[in-house]
Amino acid sequence: MTLEEHVAQVNGAAFWKEFTLAENTFAPKPGQELELADNLVWFGDFALVLQLKEREAPTEDPAAEATWFARKVLDKATSQVRDSLRFLDEQPQISVTNARGQAFDIRRADLADVVKIVVYQPGKALPDEQARKRFHVSRTAGFIHLLDIEDYRGILDTLRVPEDIRRYFAYREQVAPKIEDAGVEEPDIMGAFIGEAELPVAGMREILGRLVQDYDAFDLSSLIGNLHDHIEKDEHPLAYYRIMLQFALVPRSVWRAIKERFLLSLEAAKAGEFKMPYRLTFPDSRCTFMITPLHPDVPKEGPEREKARIAGLTNLTRLAKYDHKTPKAVGIQVGYEGEHVTIDWTLIEQDWVQDDETEKMLAERNPFRSASEKKVDSFFVVNLPEGA
Repeated sequence: MTLEEHVAQVNGAAFWKEFTLAENTFAPKPGQELELADNLVWFGDFALVLQLKEREAPTEDPAAEATWFARKVLDKATSQVRDSLRFLDEQPQISVTNARGQAFDIRRADLADVVKIVVYQPGKALPDEQARKRFHVSRTAGFIHLLDIEDYRGILDTLRVPEDIRRYFAYREQVAPKIEDAGVEEPDIMGAFIGEAELPVAGMREILGRLVQDYDAFDLSSLIGNLHDHIEKDEHPLAYYRIMLQFALVPRSVWRAIKERFLLSLEAAKAGEFKMPYRLTFPDSRCTFMITPLHPDVPKEGPEREKARIAGLTNLTRLAKYDHKTPKAVGIQVGYEGEHVTIDWTLIEQDWVQDDETEKMLAERNPFRSASEKKVDSFFVVNLPEGA
């Protein structure tokens, strides 16, 4: 497997195929074909621009490997990153295709945060002096992350959630120039990020060993990553993409809260019990999530059942959105058709406007539990016993 194939695979798993773009050639004019980047991750106003360099014929000579690093990583790859930014600046829009073959137009004006990364696969004889280089600062492109493929894959495998990965690179850009200890390696930076340390120091990798990877409690990949395959198609074939985007914009703590409520709703639906809907909002993404079991009074079969399903999901999602005063809301409704689970989805995107009728309805017949604001940690770390 080539480095490009490997990065496309790990990016597709971490960021889902919808947001991973490995085919990025475009023609600014007839007869001219250019490549935007070796790999591109793009969701919302965030993009990850990656240039890749692989040592195809490594030697056992440290000097030769250092020369390769200087020419291919520090010079060539960073120059290609600058080209990527220039292409985005020069073109009003560039058509790109994701890993599912869906085409989109990317515009520089829509991107508030562009992270630049060079991922490389070195030879074993690369000297420590080069291997410890964590970044390159370009006069025109700014901060560019430098990562070997093992460290890059470790970041994605450990953090798992797109928003947490984005936050990690923001943290890394902030602290990398301040690290003076030559013994600090990438796992130490990751440990410092998870432990919310102001600055990484050698040995902080031990925090990774105490990180509780409670995948069963937070991982939504099987549900969201396969949304393309099981959501009902309508006249807007990419509507599901906008739903996935809302999950890409929230951290692990929100995934955990959603999954907890999803499983409780699933349990109630299977038992045919009534349970009040759940709703939660993550302020940074300004999106409300409403999760509910299908109401047991919904007709068991026939066209009236589908109408009731759609109406119930839409109404509850609109009310949750209104109550939390957000411009977006995702609704998830869980039910059963015999032994088969059914999941209904909706996304409502509309500026919040005060409405007296809705206010009255919520005051008189609020279908939700009371809500409160609280801080929830994304990462759980096991504390060592005293004296350990």
